[in-house]
Amino acid sequence: MSELRTRDVVDADLPAVLAIRNRSFGPLGAGGDTWWQRVSSETLGGRMIAVVDDSDTVVGAGRIRPYEQAWGGRHLRMGGVAGVYVEPSARGQGVATTLTRALITRMGELGDVVSCLFPTTATLYRRSGYEVGGVQTRMTYAAHLLRDLGASPAARRRSGGLRPARPDDARRMHDLHREAHARHGVSGPMVRSAPALADVLGRDELIAYVVDGGFVVYDLSDGTVTVEDLVATTPEAAATLWGVVGSGSSAAPTVQTFLDPRDPVTLVLGGLPAVAVQQIPWMGRVIDLAAAFGERGFPPHTTATVDLLVVDAEAPANAGRWSLSVSGGRGTATRTAAQAEAATGRGGAGTHEGGAITSNAEPGADGGVLCVDARGLSALWCGWTVSRLRQAGLATGGTADDDAALDAVFAGQPFITEYF
Repeated sequence: MSELRTRDVVDADLPAVLAIRNRSFGPLGAGGDTWWQRVSSETLGGRMIAVVDDSDTVVGAGRIRPYEQAWGGRHLRMGGVAGVYVEPSARGQGVATTLTRALITRMGELGDVVSCLFPTTATLYRRSGYEVGGVQTRMTYAAHLLRDLGASPAARRRSGGLRPARPDDARRMHDLHREAHARHGVSGPMVRSAPALADVLGRDELIAYVVDGGFVVYDLSDGTVTVEDLVATTPEAAATLWGVVGSGSSAAPTVQTFLDPRDPVTLVLGGLPAVAVQQIPWMGRVIDLAAAFGERGFPPHTTATVDLLVVDAEAPANAGRWSLSVSGGRGTATRTAAQAEAATGRGGAGTHEGGAITSNAEPGADGGVLCVDARGLSALWCGWTVSRLRQAGLATGGTADDDAALDAVFAGQPFITEYF
């Protein structure tokens, strides 16, 4: 293939991008045209990138969807990589890798400090510094168990104002979602913007109810209820909303949820979830360590300072030696040595070998600082313990105290509720 380059997708490219998409995944189904127009309009103008050959023919494309994502209960700008399409006749010629690296660079330019995606192949994205961060979990419940919550003592002290949600409820629903993430200190889930939520409510594609202090959004099709969002600030609000979800148990006996695997409903339900639990892995990446670390939330009683050396060729903002400090629920990442060698992955304290990282730092050399590559940094960010990173060849150097400090700083069980 001729030399590849990247550029922004423009309106005139959309038919070619859609054709590549259809040759890769099959034609769009019912309603596909509306979906395509919506996702295209969301990402045109800087968030959709094409790979072209020297004749400017599009041979691949990908989108960066703009999201807010909770980390330690605080919301960070996240680029959701989706719609990565490669012309089948151009596969195996570096198109996907060229595209992924361009998307990472663009996210840095846009101010997205972290990124997530649902991979079709892990190998491709690992080459660009992504690593498995968590799962999207689907739990299945018997609807009558949820219906019974609506008749519980909590529900009898019913929250007021139960009614169908309207587009003008979107701002309050958005705020309730953000408040819930902060209250529980969760990592991973995203929250729809108020305009996006208003658009969902206006299209009337999903069923939504609000009460004082909560809301639920769900789908009903083929005899199954699928809960996409349920937020409640009180036991009364939760019982009322779950009661509404399960109220049609005679017609829809099964309820699926895409929520926090530790949603409090598990603690109050009069039975256990069904054994049919499905988990879909997702991958994460740190785009800008200093900004992401400074915006992330941390347990308020955790206090730690630890050095970390990062090798990251695709995101130079991450590369170098850092002092990570956490106190009072906030964190700071201060670069202590830029180290051009670390930025390029050549020489210095760490080098790439066979997909893992090999440290040249012996105890006492460069302080024996813990060293990770982009994959190791992404896994660390998502709560993988340093001992596991070492076993996978993604971390070297450092001390047992360093390991313990980093494990405490990044502790968590990230999850995502929305597939994109």
